[in-house]
Amino acid sequence: MGRDRLAANVPLFYVYYFLNSFILDRAIWMLFLVSRGFSLTEIALIESAYHLTGFLLEVPTGYVADRFGKRISLLTAQVIGALSSAMLIAGHGSVAVAGFMIGAAAGTFQSGATSAMVYETLKRLGREESFKRVNSQLSGIMLATLGLSGIAGGGLSDIDWAWVYGGKIALNLLTFGIVYLMVEPPEDQGLEGESAGARYSFWRQLGEGYAFARTSPAFLALCTYGAVLYAMSWSIAFYSQVLFQQFGMNNRAIGVVNGVETWLSAGIAAAAFLGERRLGKRGSIWTAGIGFSVCLLLFATSDGPTAGIAAFLLMAVFISYLEPLLEAYLNELLPTGIRATMLSVFSMMISTGMMATFSVLGYLADRSDLATALGHVMLVWGSLCLASLVWASRRLRKS
Repeated sequence: MGRDRLAANVPLFYVYYFLNSFILDRAIWMLFLVSRGFSLTEIALIESAYHLTGFLLEVPTGYVADRFGKRISLLTAQVIGALSSAMLIAGHGSVAVAGFMIGAAAGTFQSGATSAMVYETLKRLGREESFKRVNSQLSGIMLATLGLSGIAGGGLSDIDWAWVYGGKIALNLLTFGIVYLMVEPPEDQGLEGESAGARYSFWRQLGEGYAFARTSPAFLALCTYGAVLYAMSWSIAFYSQVLFQQFGMNNRAIGVVNGVETWLSAGIAAAAFLGERRLGKRGSIWTAGIGFSVCLLLFATSDGPTAGIAAFLLMAVFISYLEPLLEAYLNELLPTGIRATMLSVFSMMISTGMMATFSVLGYLADRSDLATALGHVMLVWGSLCLASLVWASRRLRKS
């Protein structure tokens, strides 16, 4: 494979991140289910089932990426994503639920494969030291696009939900075309001349991953910390839709708030590698964890849209700063042959946290209100977040 062909992947990644992040229902999917008559408890169960699907499929689909190629995995994700959106256009009852579950399957095919393909491409080009910078820029593009798609999706949903999910199908097809133009990074050679990803059966791959995890406490600590933090962050991102609606905001206004949040996050993420030069690894994870926790408390105690929106935006600042850096820290620890598989393990841990956090919040919110539910959940979550933060910080110091 020519170096020029592999180098052509890099600009294609920027286009891929733009198209793949144009998720029209990202800021309003809960409102879609509410419009179909689902209660918050039912929505919480659907979200839990969504993450259970991801939990069950993350490692097998990560293995597919390591064994058969990241490019194949990303192409598969777009086909399945289009099928999911087609089902949601019909969007009633069990069909809508099934559509969301298929969407979860699509996500697992790209969760580990995307980051792994970017890192492996840069590594084969001798540019792996630039991954933090490139990943920060890609994260910035992703977040800026999410903001734009949030506004577009909110406007389209006020016309007809079919426009939202029809648009998603068109985006899946365009993204498929971009991935098709990419080439698979060549694999490392194993001890016996076999490629690192292709030499393992699925069960051998699991064994290799388990052996790596046992000997890399820094990886486990970072994954645990990220899972605890992201589970709450993503839950708040979704439940904020309901809270803002309770404040009297319409779908379009909610879409605008989410758009502003993601554009702000885009700027922070794009410059995260610069901040990390001053704060370092341990300083970065402490800043993100403590900053997010304080803003979460302010969000839970807000009594109107102004305070709620301000806290919501500040939470996004701390999370978006951490995300590209944590991804880089994990990639630096991982060997080539199990990279996508172990990144999928991290996604699986996030799904586990989401199932617990989202379900408990939904159950308690249906029986009181969202602010009260957040207050109760934070008592437990805060302790877990602090414990995982201390663990990750200590392991980074020793690694």
